Amino acid sequence: MLFRSLGTTLFQVTGMDKLLTIMDWLLPLLYLLVLIDYGVTFFLRTKTHARNPWILVVIAVHVAFLVMRGFRLGHPPLVNNYEVLSVIAVSAAAVYWLLELYGRDRRAGLFVFLAVFLFQYTASVFLAHTGSQKVTHEAASLCWGRIHVVPAIFAYTALTFAGIYGLLHLVSQRNLKEHRFGPLFDRLPPLELLGRMTWWALLIGLGFMTLSIATGPLLFAQASGVRGTPILEFKVALKIIVGSTAWIVCFVAVLGRLLGKWSPGRVSRIAVIGFLIVMAMLVISVILS
Repeated sequence: MLFRSLGTTLFQVTGMDKLLTIMDWLLPLLYLLVLIDYGVTFFLRTKTHARNPWILVVIAVHVAFLVMRGFRLGHPPLVNNYEVLSVIAVSAAAVYWLLELYGRDRRAGLFVFLAVFLFQYTASVFLAHTGSQKVTHEAASLCWGRIHVVPAIFAYTALTFAGIYGLLHLVSQRNLKEHRFGPLFDRLPPLELLGRMTWWALLIGLGFMTLSIATGPLLFAQASGVRGTPILEFKVALKIIVGSTAWIVCFVAVLGRLLGKWSPGRVSRIAVIGFLIVMAMLVISVILS
């Protein structure tokens, strides 16, 4: 009975590792197929206003992979940079799916899924080499406190979308005033839709960042119970500053649009400036930490 139990456990572990390996290499292939589909839309101008039903399927596969990897490791898959990069990839796909669901225009999908494919391909290559390596109990306990990082990643992704859509809105608005029309301008979503997409991206960013800030004490509780070094406290302080800045940017833009009746152009400027400030702070925080 003992040997049979050990054999069954070994088979289950080995089978899950094989499945994780298959899914790890399947994900970039799926995103590549989605990228090709959006490339056809962008260059041939077909299915411009049709929603893509396959995005949700790919996102579901991606989420299942991350959940299974976390189950195999015994902690959330947020230990190394490549696991975080994979979470960034699925967050970009999910936020874009929400924006396309509302805007019913998929002409910007080519640029989004080009980045998603590159992110996930890079993550898959390095995760295939690391495999299902477990960490110490102390590190695993700290990882559970980092769950709030997931909504933060979604929030930063949404703010990135807001910055990009806002920049496209401002450039298109300027080209329209100066009567400058080129092939890129003709293939982008209309001016009014770019303004609305910027607005919705800011709303999504505000919601996810609020959720991240609300769950932040989980990190502090785990960190204080595991390690209370000044380095950890410095990293936490940097995250609080950057996250608070992102929340303020989204909140000011949303409040100005709702109460101040700001124009889409003004909201787009706030989104672009806020995005640049937050990204600069993120880079500085990475360098300092």
